[in-house]
Amino acid sequence: MRNRRMKYLGIIAVLLMLTFTACSGKKDNKTIDNTNKELMQSNETDSKEVEPTVKTDATILTVGDIKVPYNEVMVYVLLLKELYEPNFTNVIWDYKLDTGATFGEMAREEVLNQIIQLKIMTMEAQNFDTVLTDDELIEIENYANEYLTGIKEEDREKYGIDYDTVFKICKDNFLSEKVFDVATMDVDTSISDEEVKQVTVYQIEVSTASKDKNGDVIALSDEEKEAAHNKAKKLLKKVKKEEDFYSFALSNSDDSQVEYTIGRGDKSDEYIDAAFALEEGKISKVIEDESGYYILYCVDSFNEDATAQKKEEIISERQDEAFQKLYKEWLGNYKVKIKQEIWDEIQF
Repeated sequence: MRNRRMKYLGIIAVLLMLTFTACSGKKDNKTIDNTNKELMQSNETDSKEVEPTVKTDATILTVGDIKVPYNEVMVYVLLLKELYEPNFTNVIWDYKLDTGATFGEMAREEVLNQIIQLKIMTMEAQNFDTVLTDDELIEIENYANEYLTGIKEEDREKYGIDYDTVFKICKDNFLSEKVFDVATMDVDTSISDEEVKQVTVYQIEVSTASKDKNGDVIALSDEEKEAAHNKAKKLLKKVKKEEDFYSFALSNSDDSQVEYTIGRGDKSDEYIDAAFALEEGKISKVIEDESGYYILYCVDSFNEDATAQKKEEIISERQDEAFQKLYKEWLGNYKVKIKQEIWDEIQF
């Protein structure tokens, strides 16, 4: 746990970034940079932070028998501000998503949902006989101290954040991780290498589709497609004489990305079958699928690291699916009460 963000704090940040990029159509760094400029231009003056008008230890949320104070919620808020404002400035919270909500409104909802989940998981710990060991408590103490020093002193005073507040959050996060692991321990983790085998190839693509001004795909005519096929065959002859496939591909492929690490389902069956059949250092014949013609060079016929990572991803997906089913049941067993007038004080 030391030297890394707490798991559920990280989850909130990831959820928000995924929502942000999906809702606003962001797909690359260049577009995100443009969004950054748009956000900064959307408000010429920085918005002033509002001083809290409630007691910092006032209960803002009750989950079952657990009361969540204002200052605890503010730790999560400050983390998100720390993550986003350096790149996007504080006007990001007023940025309108395609859903109609602002990014700040989405952030508030995610913080609320994750805190509720954390509290329910800590209460469910007793049903799994899950407790924290002395060594884990020491680790949590160290992390809480480290994390507290990262919060500005003015924010600590303003929101009443002290060591006990941060320690409680760290403890909840650590215990919830253990509950998650125990609750999902029966998930099937048996996955063969063949199921998730990953290979790494370089490719040359000759596209058989183009896009109109609206971004819609336009298929080539038969004559254009034949010309593309002939071009691919000529490129195959040329590349066989080259010593550096990668450099040749960079200059001659319609796809700016040359290197791909892939498995079943990542590309068309024709593409995958050809890639999996190649030995390291060998070049394929011209492969055709719906989007174009391809020439492949096998870099690694069995990428062990990528295969292991794919296994972990699948196991994680299975665990998440199993956990969400359990959590849905747990959620129905606890009353959740929100003090709206205090919750409205939470602003980014």
